Amino acid sequence: MQIARFEAKTAVEGPGERSALWLQGCSLKCPGCCNPELQQFGNGQNLSVEEIAAQILQARADGLTLLGGEPLDQARELLQLLQLLRQSGYCGIIMFSGYTWAEIEADAGRKSVAGLCDLVIAGRFDRQFSPGGRRWIGSDNQTLHFVSDYYAGLREHWPENVREIEIFIRDGVIMVNGSPLDADHEISRMLGGRAILY
Repeated sequence: MQIARFEAKTAVEGPGERSALWLQGCSLKCPGCCNPELQQFGNGQNLSVEEIAAQILQARADGLTLLGGEPLDQARELLQLLQLLRQSGYCGIIMFSGYTWAEIEADAGRKSVAGLCDLVIAGRFDRQFSPGGRRWIGSDNQTLHFVSDYYAGLREHWPENVREIEIFIRDGVIMVNGSPLDADHEISRMLGGRAILY
């Protein structure tokens, strides 16, 4: 699989303290994407599904968030990964996809992947509906699909939008993830070209 980044523990990519996996490559290329550096295929790290599964299981987080890039552009490998996790009893899988729910259901590979998630947030990022009113979600046009009852509480009480980021420094590289920051935001200006934003 082509992986852009893995965070063993994050508090800004979904409920609880969870792992987050950003996949590299996206064929959709939504205007205003907050991760344009993840759109190019081939720019990520190649890891086997077994290696990635081992990292996720070792993290012992409250769940896993799949982001990108576009996770479903690697549907075959992602299906294998989720099958390994489910066989280990893993729960709490959330996937963000730019594909609409209709596009997911119309494709056997994408539908199989979605069926192994607990919650799917579907639809293109649309900056005219951003920032949205819901926490963790980029734009209000994106739809929620509760595949299992694992996150049933969110169906009734989805938290309101909060601007939140995390900053990680590794090997001299500053990485920021969470709520997308505008280019003129004070933190964006302060970090300049030294940061990778997710």
